[in-house]
Amino acid sequence: MRFITACAVVVASLGAFAPAGAVSGCPPPSMHDADAHQLRADHARHCRLDRMVSREVSKEGGLGRIAIKHGLAAVLQRDEGIVSLIDVKDPFGGLKVVGRYDDGAQESFDGDLAFSDDGKWLFYARQTHQFSQDGIHVLDVSDPANPSLAFYQPGGGAYRVAFYKNDTAQYVVLLDAVDGLVIYRFEPTTGALAQVFQDAEPALKVGGPASAGIEIDRHDPMTGKPLMYVTTGQTGLQIYDLSTPESASIVGEWPDVGLAEVEVSATKTRRTVWAATEYWFDKTLPPEIEVLDATKLDHVRKVDTYSLGLPADDLWRVEGMDRNRGGLFVAHSHAGVVVFDDDGTVKRSAAAPFEPNEGAGATGSVYSMDVRLRWPYVFVTDAATGRLDVLARPGHPGGFAHPHRRGCSESRAC
Repeated sequence: MRFITACAVVVASLGAFAPAGAVSGCPPPSMHDADAHQLRADHARHCRLDRMVSREVSKEGGLGRIAIKHGLAAVLQRDEGIVSLIDVKDPFGGLKVVGRYDDGAQESFDGDLAFSDDGKWLFYARQTHQFSQDGIHVLDVSDPANPSLAFYQPGGGAYRVAFYKNDTAQYVVLLDAVDGLVIYRFEPTTGALAQVFQDAEPALKVGGPASAGIEIDRHDPMTGKPLMYVTTGQTGLQIYDLSTPESASIVGEWPDVGLAEVEVSATKTRRTVWAATEYWFDKTLPPEIEVLDATKLDHVRKVDTYSLGLPADDLWRVEGMDRNRGGLFVAHSHAGVVVFDDDGTVKRSAAAPFEPNEGAGATGSVYSMDVRLRWPYVFVTDAATGRLDVLARPGHPGGFAHPHRRGCSESRAC
C-alpha cells in the first residue's frame, strides 16, 4: 500500500485535518490564512481518502471493533452485543451481512474480536454494563450464515482479545478489567477454553477499551521467539516471551506512560512499537502515539511522539490502529482516520479540525472506532452512525483503485 508514503492522510468527521508541518505533496492548510480555503482544497485533492463504499450495519447503535479473516469481517455492534458477519471480499460489489450472532442480552457496552487462524472460530471478548455476559464468547462461524455459541468463559469486562497458535497448541489471550492478563488454551474440536496462565500483578490494570492493547509477533526476527506486546493503562508496555504460554515471562517493558492500542514492526536489526496513550486512568493525557524503540528488550526507550494536536478529553481518543508499509493508520474518535508516515524518525501531526467543507472533499465518519487494512481497502467502523465505511484514495498513481481495474492484484499495487 504505497499511496501514503509521501504524505500524512486524514479523513475527518468535521473536515480534513492537515499536517502541522510541511509534508511533501500535502500543503498544510491553516485556519488563519487568507487562502485557507484553497489550501484545504489542495490538501483534500492530494491527501484525502474518499469513502468509496458505506454500509449501515446497525440502525439501533454504533459499531465497535472489527476483525477480518479470509474475506469475512466480524463487526461488533457495541451497544447491542451483536456480532455481524459481513462478506468483504469485493466491497465494490456490495458489503453483504451474511449472518449475525445475538444472544438477546441488551446490556452490552463494548468488547473485542479475534478470529482463529483457519477462520472457523471467532472469539468475542465482551463487556456489559452489569457484568451479566462479560468474558469470552467462543463462536463457531464455520457457517457464517448461522454463527453459534460453542463455549462461554465468564470474566470481568473483557477489553482486548488475541489468538495465538504454535506448533503444538492454540491459545487465546485476554486483557480483562478484573483478572488482568489471562491466557487460555483453546480446544478447536469443541471450542472450549482452559486457563493456563494469569499475570500476577497488577490485576486491575485495564479500565476500559482505550487502556489496553495486545500484539503478538509469532516469530521475532531478532530472537526467533514469539513475543507478545501488551499495553495497559497502569503498566505501560510489557513484552512477554510467549515460547511457552503456560509460563509467559516479561523480557522487556516501558512503564512510564499508560498506553492503549499497540502496533509493532520488527526486523533483524530493529523493533519499533507504536502505542496510543490511554485515558481511563489518566484523563489528562492528550491523544498521542508514543513511538518506542524496543530493539534492546532490556532497554526500551521513547524515540518520538505522533501528536494529533488535540486536547485531553474523554471524547477525543485514539480508538484503533493498524499498519503496513503504507504507514500507521489511526482511528481517532472524532478526527476520523489519520495516517502517519511509517518512518519512525519522521514525525507527522494533525491540527485541530476546521468547519466542514464538502467542496474541499471533507469526508469521513462521525465517531471512528476501529480501522483495519486489507489491501487495497481501509475498513473503518463508526460508533455513532452504525456504518462500516470502506476508504480509498482513487485516481492516484501507485494508490488505491478498484481491484478489478488497471491490473491490480494482491502482489501488484494499482
